[in-house]
Amino acid sequence: MKIAVPRETAPGETRVALSPEAITALIADGVDVVVQSGAGDASFISDDAFREAGASIVPDAAALYGA
Repeated sequence: MKIAVPRETAPGETRVALSPEAITALIADGVDVVVQSGAGDASFISDDAFREAGASIVPDAAALYGA
């Protein structure tokens, strides 16, 4: 199974769909997680934090949904 985490586009939206902690748990269960670069910026979560949790980072929505 693969889960894609997009960067939110709604004005004023500061949430991100998954935290690094949730990503770690999903990956431990065998799920592949792909995160769009900057998805956590408004929540003060860096791409590096998602990467360290085991997610793959892609540059844009086209790459995210094509992954």
